Amino acid sequence: MGEYANQGRTLPCKWCDRPVDPGRRFFPRRYCNRRHKWKHRFTELFGEVLGGGA
Repeated sequence: MGEYANQGRTLPCKWCDRPVDPGRRFFPRRYCNRRHKWKHRFTELFGEVLGGGA
């Protein structure tokens, strides 16, 4: 059942919306590469700092 359940499940990258194969079951990948992961984290951080946060 595990292999059958994981077939065809791709999620879009949070940065560029390119389809990403999750690869893992419990903690699937959300970015297509590390650079996009860090870009998203920095933009979220600076958005919170510059936007006021509260």
